[in-house]
Amino acid sequence: MIFYFTGTGNSLYAAQKLADEGEKIISIVDALRSKAFHYTLNAGEKLGFVFPVYFYTVSDPVLELVRKLTVENAGFVYAVIPCGASIGAAGGFLKSELQKRGLELQRVDALVVPDGALIFYDIDSPEKMEQQLEAATKELASIKQAIDRGEGNRIKGSPALGKASLAAYHACMSTKAFYADEKCIGCGKCASICPAGAIEMIDGRPAWTKSKCLKCCGCINRCPVSAIQYGKKTASRGRYVNPVLK
Repeated sequence: MIFYFTGTGNSLYAAQKLADEGEKIISIVDALRSKAFHYTLNAGEKLGFVFPVYFYTVSDPVLELVRKLTVENAGFVYAVIPCGASIGAAGGFLKSELQKRGLELQRVDALVVPDGALIFYDIDSPEKMEQQLEAATKELASIKQAIDRGEGNRIKGSPALGKASLAAYHACMSTKAFYADEKCIGCGKCASICPAGAIEMIDGRPAWTKSKCLKCCGCINRCPVSAIQYGKKTASRGRYVNPVLK
C-alpha cells in the first residue's frame, strides 16, 4: 500500500512507478476527506509514503494523516520524497512521527524531480525538466529494486529541525497574492483540484476564499490556459505538470 500527496503530479507518478501490480495507491487528500485512517495489510505487505518536501519538512496533510493513522500487519515501511534538490529534515521528522504510531520507517529516498514552485522562483526550461524526469524515472527503478529487497538505509534529518521548519512553511500559506487574469475561461479546474479547498468559483471565476493554502502549486501549474497568477512575477514564468496528470 502506498499513500501519496501531489500538487503537480510528481508524487503520483513516483507512486505508480513504485507500486506492484494490484497494489493500492491511496491519495492522502482523499483519505483525510473520508476520514479513512485505519488499514489492515496482508501479512508483511510493504507500506510506502510518497510526498513532496515543502520548506525542507513534512507538509500538513501528510502530518495529519500520519498522526491519525493506524496500520496493521505492515512489513517494510519506506518513503520516497520528491524534491528540487534536498529533503532537509523531512526524513527524520517523518520517522519520528511514524514511531509514535507504532510504525518503524526503514528507508527514505530523496528523488530529484522537476520543481514547479514557480510562485517562489522561475522554473527550469522544458528541456531540462524533461531530462530531470528521465533521470528520476531511472532512479525510481533503482529505488524500487532496493525496496523489493527490503534494504533499509540511514535516515537523515533532525525531528526537531523538521518540526521547527513548519513555522516557515506556515508563514508562507497566505492566498492573498493569488488571482486569475483575463485569460481565465471559468473551467473550475483549480477549485476542483485544490487539496485545501481554498478556491471557490464565484460568478464563473475562481476566488481564494480561505486565507491559507498548502502551497502545492497545483492550481497555478495545472490551469489549462495559465490564467492563475501569484503576484506580479508569475505571468512570465513557465508552468510544469507531470505527464501523469495530462
